[in-house]
Amino acid sequence: MINSELKKIEFNFKYSIKKYNKNYKSNHWNFQIERKKKLFKIKKLKNFRNNKLSFGLDDQYYSEKEFIKNFNLLVEDCSKKFIKKNLFKKNVGNVKKFIKFEKKYFVDRHEIFFIKYLYDLEKNINLKKIKLICDIGSGYGALAAKILKLYNSKKIVLIDLPESNLLSSFYLKKLFPKKKFFYSYQLKNNQFQKKHLNNYDIFILNPWDIFPFKNVDLFINTRSMMEMDYQMIKKYFKLIHSKISNKGYFLNINRYYKDTTGYPIEYHKFPYDKKWKIIYSKRSWQQNHTHTMLTKRSKNYSDSIYLEQKKIKKIILKKIKDDPRLIRRILPDTVYKIYKYFKRLIIAN
Repeated sequence: MINSELKKIEFNFKYSIKKYNKNYKSNHWNFQIERKKKLFKIKKLKNFRNNKLSFGLDDQYYSEKEFIKNFNLLVEDCSKKFIKKNLFKKNVGNVKKFIKFEKKYFVDRHEIFFIKYLYDLEKNINLKKIKLICDIGSGYGALAAKILKLYNSKKIVLIDLPESNLLSSFYLKKLFPKKKFFYSYQLKNNQFQKKHLNNYDIFILNPWDIFPFKNVDLFINTRSMMEMDYQMIKKYFKLIHSKISNKGYFLNINRYYKDTTGYPIEYHKFPYDKKWKIIYSKRSWQQNHTHTMLTKRSKNYSDSIYLEQKKIKKIILKKIKDDPRLIRRILPDTVYKIYKYFKRLIIAN
């Protein structure tokens, strides 16, 4: 990567930090970012996947034995041909835990999940007709990279906090050096010109930036809404409902339940409106604590989402009985949530 591109990435990061709207940073991410704040430097990007910069965005924690098992299952489900199409010869970020596929393609513990997500997505919708994609909470850009590898002409908008945008800008520019990047700092007076959509391929935006796009064909959120404050989740759903195309899709992959924000974030409470058709709704591949749902925008009102969320709630209540935390298992759900609420207030003060 030439120095001019690195300077743009660095400038955008510094610009975004100065403009930081901390209302968009939950307790979860405040904690995650604070523990690695000294690492957010350009010289650290080369090894961002082994120097803890990607911590919290990169599932490298599980064993090699489980990794091999998951990879073999992935081959059974998706075929070697499809997997190969999703892999890169470059080890951007220098992840340490990987295997070589056909002696030249890197496969790691985190990204195999995105291959499966994309495989299921491709089987259920015609991705060739999808022109504009928005990935909310895009992390370091793992899924965006795989979409661009399969469908090079796609335009993708990535929305995340500045710390994640720093990583995704570097990661994607390394993999796709010919792609034209539009950064948050290029929004003049928070305005966007129509010509920019034609002139750029990848758009890196902060959550508080103006969202200038209409008729988004596919919105994606993979495992990040579960770590947001509920007010931010509501804002993102409002964005999705207002900016999605008439027959657009929303892929939502999140935990059934997570409370690292300081209070429960539950899948069955995500604020969908009633103008959705469910394409598929199921437990996520090899992650039983996570749910995957693909929906399609509809002109007609329906109770399908409401009924599906009732089913999902029952799954959550069953999973509570298997929770490793004793206090979660023994307290009634309502009492536990009250406990978490007051615990959050005490910590905040």
